[in-house]
Amino acid sequence: MRLGTRTTLLLATALVAAGSAQAQDAPSAGGILRVATFEPLCLDLNEGSSRNSQTAMQDVYDRLISKNLDGTFHPWIASAWEISEDGLTYTFTIRDGVIFHDATPLDAEAVRVNLQRWVDDKNAGGVPVASVAADGATVTLTLSEPYSPLLHDLSEPQLGLVSPTSMTEFSKEARCEGGPGVTAGSGPFRVAARAVGQSLTLERNPDYNWAPADAAHEGPAYLDGVELRFLAEDAVRVGAVESGQADIATVIPAIAVPAIEANSALQLLRTEQPGIPWSFWLNQSKAPLDDQRVREALRIGVDFPGLVQAVFLGTATPAYGAITPGIPWAYVPEFEGAWSFDAAAAQALLDEAGWVPGADGIRVKDGVRLALRDVSAVNWNNQQRELFAQGIQAGLQAIGVEYTRDVLDFASVDQIFNNNEYDIVDTSQAAGDPNLLFGAFFSTQTWAVSNTNWGFVNDPALDAALETGLHSADQDARAAAYREAQQIINDNAYLLPIANNQVLVAARSSVNGVIFHNSGQIGSYHGTWLAP
Repeated sequence: MRLGTRTTLLLATALVAAGSAQAQDAPSAGGILRVATFEPLCLDLNEGSSRNSQTAMQDVYDRLISKNLDGTFHPWIASAWEISEDGLTYTFTIRDGVIFHDATPLDAEAVRVNLQRWVDDKNAGGVPVASVAADGATVTLTLSEPYSPLLHDLSEPQLGLVSPTSMTEFSKEARCEGGPGVTAGSGPFRVAARAVGQSLTLERNPDYNWAPADAAHEGPAYLDGVELRFLAEDAVRVGAVESGQADIATVIPAIAVPAIEANSALQLLRTEQPGIPWSFWLNQSKAPLDDQRVREALRIGVDFPGLVQAVFLGTATPAYGAITPGIPWAYVPEFEGAWSFDAAAAQALLDEAGWVPGADGIRVKDGVRLALRDVSAVNWNNQQRELFAQGIQAGLQAIGVEYTRDVLDFASVDQIFNNNEYDIVDTSQAAGDPNLLFGAFFSTQTWAVSNTNWGFVNDPALDAALETGLHSADQDARAAAYREAQQIINDNAYLLPIANNQVLVAARSSVNGVIFHNSGQIGSYHGTWLAP
């Protein structure tokens, strides 16, 4: 099957952020877009990636292909591609004339170097890559077994293409810190200045002429540059955009939404976050969560829907499945309301499991208190989750469960995961493909091995469904497989899904052309412009 050929699009409407005052006039060139956001973990996304890093750097690094919010793929650095009938060989034709910011060519060999680094350093993120080869203007990626999400993976910011010269001349540490002359992609913006802990300044790449086929326009970006200011506090980011010190503020807390919507100088941009909802991963490798009755008691022992409404104020919906509505073809609306708050039934389940109330109300079994430790990382946390945790703590205490939540730096969290010193992990995962479930629940994908099966789930039926979703090239078959997988997860209470969140961004009314990437974060600023 062959895909390719560039189609000029007047406006990628599926990517336009809801609520934006888009394209009221013809786009105007010039100006610096000031963005209040979070600091990236690393400026070389292969060496260290996070949502903050991807959002900050996706305009610096181009990818092989582009994926639209409707799930379709479009040419980018690869002008066309062919997939063999057996699904094992992908041949990409690399467009001519693309230049990295350090003036070296982005040719087939440069693509091969990037893909091989991905294989060597990151085990290709679990993709079964057998070989990568370049010949003339083509790159051939051969798999050892079919892997249906490959094109999606290649469209993600963490597979942005880096100059091989930068890889050779600078250490991993230097590339992570980055800066002018060190960070070299081929995107519409290049790094002009880097102040660690404070800001990252990007300037327009005047030579840019290789936008993806689904971009709103060809040629260089409209903006002169983008200044990313690192402001970790929610109130400070919101205050910056309200006062006009910033043009955009990311990750808006729900409590700020009414004021933003009432402010004529501002606009609220929002989209459904695709992926796995904010959830509790329940560690079944040890007591007490190795008992399904205890897991089910947690699920119905707290009024989670009531807390979602009270804390998220209409910016999230209660979650009942392992995939959010942000991936509509894999979301299962029939799961909605699959369980409901019932403290008496939760207590009965705990009684049945042998946990009896102690003197202080916390349940005890064989002399051990029913105490659960929830661990989360600082960069996964936000104000709403902290408030929500307080409600969870009170709700669980009422049924005899002691709940504590530790929010720690990532190094500490990594050690805790490796030592299996937790009962619950609370976080969400964002991506535009439901294959996230493979890393989250496949039996071999535990933290110490390769991914995020924090629950130590080991279920052959679930593994089989996830493998079907992984290998099938037919989307209907994949949808059926992921529905089956989610049913198994629910039936066994392997995950406690809590909230389907929206991505919330505040912008000044002068900001136009903001888009969301298929993984939910703000997309490229290539088509963004400022009204005079």
